[in-house]
Parts: sequence; structure tokens; C-alpha cells
Amino acid sequence: MTKKTTKPAPDRTSLTPNEISQAHALREAGYTTLAISQRTGISVRTLTRHFAAAGTRKGAIKAAVLKRAKDDLLSRITSDETIREEAARLIADDLAHSRHLREVIYAASEHMVATNLEEAVQVNRAAAAYSTTIKNTSDLIRHSLRVEALTESSDELPELTIHELSQADIERIQREHTEQQEAEREEAEQVDLEMLP
Repeated sequence: MTKKTTKPAPDRTSLTPNEISQAHALREAGYTTLAISQRTGISVRTLTRHFAAAGTRKGAIKAAVLKRAKDDLLSRITSDETIREEAARLIADDLAHSRHLREVIYAASEHMVATNLEEAVQVNRAAAAYSTTIKNTSDLIRHSLRVEALTESSDELPELTIHELSQADIERIQREHTEQQEAEREEAEQVDLEMLP
């Protein structure tokens, strides 16, 4: 039976350009000299000599890649077009979330029915949360679409006033409605009479 032994990497002095390039690339990518030696079969001493002569540093490529990525990011975030595109994506996302939240709450609100006092408390809490969500999503939509800027620049909206009707007001409205219906009926009868031969 023969015994197998692993030999250390021989101290090679003549390396091909491809081997040297590969070793430098691995070193700049962050590999240790020992790992490169084991991977390429070149001794640690030879690798150290080549790296020192060429000024190759461990992880140098990472720093260059990071600097390039940072420069690219800075140029992208300072571009007006990039900012507009990102803002449009964020607004679309916010609107989609608001729409989804409203749909979920609307579906849930159909089941808000109380049969006892404890359930009534829960329904009231749910209704308060529902109204808060509607308000917040409305504010978000108005802010995203800049509705305030549009309404400020347009003509002023009419004021909404709410009056509580008294019994006399209700009777007056009913009387006016009845009188209007009678007038319309009389007018229709007059038209019918005029159309007869």
C-alpha cells in the first residue's frame, strides 16, 4: 500500500502572464495570499514578491468598485429626470397602497354589526379607525397629487352650509313640492288638450 502525501506548492519563478493576471485579480478581489497560493499552485513567497513589485493590495478592486458605484449613485440622484422618475414611482406606490387599504376597510365595514354592548364598543372603535384611515389616505392622495395647489389657483369653492330643518320647514318644503307636482300635472293636461283634434 502506497502512502499519498500532499506537497506544498513549489517555489516557481517563471509564471505565465495569465497566471500572474489571475493572481493579481484574486488579490484585488480580497483573497489572502495563502488562499491564492492554494488555488493557483504558486508559492506564497512568489506571490508576495509579485504583489509587492506591482503594488497590488488586498481588496483594492472592492474600493474601486465601491467608488465607481458611489459616483454613479450620486450622479443618478442629482439628475432631475431620475428624481422625477423616482417620485412618480413613489406616488404610484402610495396611491396603490391607499386604494388597497380603502378596499380592505370597505369590505370589513360591511360586517360591522353589533348585537350587544361589548360588540357596539368594538364597532365604534372600528368605525373610528375606519374614519382615520379614510382621512389619512385622502390626505396622502391630495398631497401626492398636489390637489391643494390646484384648488388654491382655481376659483374659490362654494361654502357648504348645513341647517337643521324645523317641523315648519319640512311642512313648507312638502307644500312647495305638492304645488310643483300639481303645476306640472296641469301643464301636462294642457299639452294633451292642445294636441287633441
